[in-house]
Amino acid sequence: MSPSASLSLFAVLCVCGVQQCLCFPNGSVAYSCAHMMPGHPPYKPSNSNPPFTVSTSRDTYRPGGVIAVTLEVNNSSSSYFEGFLLQARSNDEDALLWPVGKFTNINTTMFTALHCKNIKNSTVSQATGDRKKKVELTWEAPSNSNHGDIYFSATLVQDYRTFWVQLNSSSVRRDTSSATGVVSSSVFLFISLLILIAFS
Repeated sequence: MSPSASLSLFAVLCVCGVQQCLCFPNGSVAYSCAHMMPGHPPYKPSNSNPPFTVSTSRDTYRPGGVIAVTLEVNNSSSSYFEGFLLQARSNDEDALLWPVGKFTNINTTMFTALHCKNIKNSTVSQATGDRKKKVELTWEAPSNSNHGDIYFSATLVQDYRTFWVQLNSSSVRRDTSSATGVVSSSVFLFISLLILIAFS
């Protein structure tokens, strides 16, 4: 083989190798934990309206509680997605608070769990490059959550050239009613005790 032919073959192999490493059809995209950007050079995120929605089963959460999170194609669209990346984030702009909580009951034949920021199962992506119309996952809030309101952020990949980054759900508010109830009960008991002591 001539030197020029060898060089051309080497270049093709390098490009294919890079593309394979960057596409990650099995969802191993831990390097995207923060920016959620897939490595698909030279392509950039689409600026068109995404044909997908990110929704939750509840608009509030409690520490230790669970929420179903759904990624799906809009009813009016014939589109699909091959890959995704999903995590919960705090509404606080401090990136140190990302991600929040963890995903549970993960079907490992369909999904890949990632341990972003060394938080086990804090992020989920696809396990295969099969076309998808809908994905539903279960998220569990931290038992000692101090993150306040949160939202779910997703990157959805239709194909190597077409993808949308950081599509966000509506905010999910932290439900503080139980904590307020405990405080109110404690105050009531304390006042009652003072009254009993005063009249004893």
